[in-house]
Amino acid sequence: MTKLRTGVVALMVGTAVLSSGALGVSAQDDEGPNEVESPVAAGTLDDGADLLSQAGISIDAAIQAAQGAASGAVGEVDLERASGVLVFNVDVGNQDVAVDAATGAVLSTSADD
Repeated sequence: MTKLRTGVVALMVGTAVLSSGALGVSAQDDEGPNEVESPVAAGTLDDGADLLSQAGISIDAAIQAAQGAASGAVGEVDLERASGVLVFNVDVGNQDVAVDAATGAVLSTSADD
C-alpha cells in the first residue's frame, strides 16, 4: 500500500509540475550534432509521438513504473524502438529508465547522459 501511495503522490506532484509550466531540459538529440530541440514540459513525450498508438501502456503508466525504479524529478519521455522492442525512455533524476511500452516492465536503468 505504501508503494501505491508513493506512486499516487508522485503522480500528483508530476501533475502539479506540469500545470505550473516547468520545463525539462533537452539540449540535443541523437539525430545529429547540429539538431537542437526545444525544451519540453517534464513528463511529456519528447520524441516518438508517431509510435504512441502502438504502445500498450500510457505515458503516465510508464512514468509511474520508472519512478518505482529511480528517484528524482521526472524529465523528458521518449518512445522508441530498441532491439525491436517499443520502449519508453523516462528521465528520472539522474537516471534514464527504459520501460517496456507493451507491458510496463522496467527493462533497465542507466546514468542519464
